[in-house]
Formats: sequence, structure tokens, C-alpha cells
Amino acid sequence: MGINIDAELKLTETLDNLTISNLDLSFSKNEFVVTDNINYKMAMNFQEQRELEYKLEKSKALPSLAANLNFGYNAFNDGFGFFEANQNWFNYSNMGVSLNVPIFSSLARSSRTQQAKIAFDQAKTQLTETEQKLKLQFEKAKSEYEYSIEQYTTSKNSLSLAERIENKQQIKFKEGLSSSFDFTEAQQQLYSKQQDYLQSMVDIINKKASLEKIVNKN
Repeated sequence: MGINIDAELKLTETLDNLTISNLDLSFSKNEFVVTDNINYKMAMNFQEQRELEYKLEKSKALPSLAANLNFGYNAFNDGFGFFEANQNWFNYSNMGVSLNVPIFSSLARSSRTQQAKIAFDQAKTQLTETEQKLKLQFEKAKSEYEYSIEQYTTSKNSLSLAERIENKQQIKFKEGLSSSFDFTEAQQQLYSKQQDYLQSMVDIINKKASLEKIVNKN
């Protein structure tokens, strides 16, 4: 955590409060926008990169037209007299046009273009796979979160029942109406339900965090 080992830590939240704050079934009902996920955005950027590389290789097979224009003045003097009033100036200009038409490149250009196309197709496939995986992950995380809430409710009810049973067995044991074995068994059952209840609260917090990670909720 990056905290000094000698630093004093103080918990400001209880497990009960954290659990209640993470109980939000409406959150899991929201529509999953896969394009908001960081992994999808990375896959999309990669596809766009491959597409640009493919277009670049294709463009190398296209003819290219270039033009240039030069214009200037010369004096043709032996000395420096450029600022004299009677200085004679001789202007010149030229214009050139060049057309480059690729005809043969030992099949290297075609090979690079095909390789770029294959890489582009692979990137598109990867994007589709990423989208499907994210949707499956969302459905799985959503199902696990909803199930953790159901388990929390069940564990809470079971704990309440175990507490009542243990309390009755304790009264019976003190009054001599129940054996120590029955009382001990009721206590063990209570401890087990307490552990299940604590675990159900931890599960809600963890499952909610997993679901938020997928939908990129801060």
C-alpha cells in the first residue's frame, strides 16, 4: 500500500457500512456500453493503426505528381554593387513537373501490401474478439454480483435464525432442559453462520468492484 510500517492506521468504515453502500441492484441493470471500456478502446486504436499502415502501403503503388517553380534575379557583377541605382538586373524563372508511375518493384511492394492487409484483418478480428470477451465478462460479473446479494440476504436470515436457536439452547442448558452437546452444537452452528455472513459481505464488495472495473465506473 506504500504506507510506512510504523504508521498508525485507523479504519473509518465498518464492514456493515461498506456492504450497505455497495448494495445497488439497479447498477447491474444498466446497459453495458462496451465502447467505454479501456480494453476496447485500445483494440480500436490498434485496428486504426493497422488500417493506416495498410493504406500507406497501398498508396505507394499510386502515381505521384510533383511540380516545382523557381524565380529570381541575377546581376552578374564582379563587385558588390547591388544597391547602386544603375544596377542592371536579369530575371530568370523555371518550372518543372515530374510524374512518377511505379511499374515494377520485384514484388516487394505487393508483398508488403499483402502483409499490411493481413495485419489489418487480424486487428479487426482482435477487436471483435475483445468486444465479445468484454460482453461475456460483464454478464459473468453481473451474475456474480447479483448472486452475492442473494447470498448476503440468505446468510443474514440464517444468522438471525442461528442466533435465536443458540439463545434458546443456552436458556435450556442453564435450566437443565438441554444437554451440553446440544448447546455446543448450537454454538458451532452460530459461529458457522457468522462466518458465512461475513464472507457474504466481503463478496458483495469484491463483486461490485469487479463489475465497476469492467464498465469503467470511477
